[in-house]
Amino acid sequence: MKLLYTGVTRCIEKLFFVETKSSTAGDASMRWLTKQVSGRASYATRNSINDVEAMSMTSDEFISEGINNAELAQAAMDLDQSQMMLERSIWCFEQTDIIELAAKARIHYSSVLFRLEIQVTYDEKNSNDVAVIEMRAAQLMESLTKEGLFFEVLNIFSSVTAFLSEYAKEELEKRFIRKIQLAGREE
Repeated sequence: MKLLYTGVTRCIEKLFFVETKSSTAGDASMRWLTKQVSGRASYATRNSINDVEAMSMTSDEFISEGINNAELAQAAMDLDQSQMMLERSIWCFEQTDIIELAAKARIHYSSVLFRLEIQVTYDEKNSNDVAVIEMRAAQLMESLTKEGLFFEVLNIFSSVTAFLSEYAKEELEKRFIRKIQLAGREE
């Protein structure tokens, strides 16, 4: 017990507990240490010793890395690069207990995939393709708006304008896109 006390109190940054075989006391300790109380982060994270990269970072570091990758994806000019950054962002968020961030990154990722897809596979003149694109764009724009990803709403809109009728384009700009642009200027 004296060695355990010394190890815990002298640890500056990281402390690893490794259990060689499962025990009731170990399970109880992990339940207590990994529990989030009233929105506060947990004291510990459960790591698999087979995943060295996941063991090298704490939950806060995963969140920080995920946010950094999401911001890089937003700033990237190349959609393939954005896709890669968002995949990394999603993976980082999935290593934590905060599923809201992973969900937000997945919506952004879906939007980037959609924009990649419409660059090559659809015909602007085919009315079936146009209807499918309008429906998917509307669904994505709604989801992106709910997540507060307004920059990606604008990206979707600029990607689908070639497929929209003049009426749909004007109405979207007048009733929705201008409000997002004005809100962005005010911030």
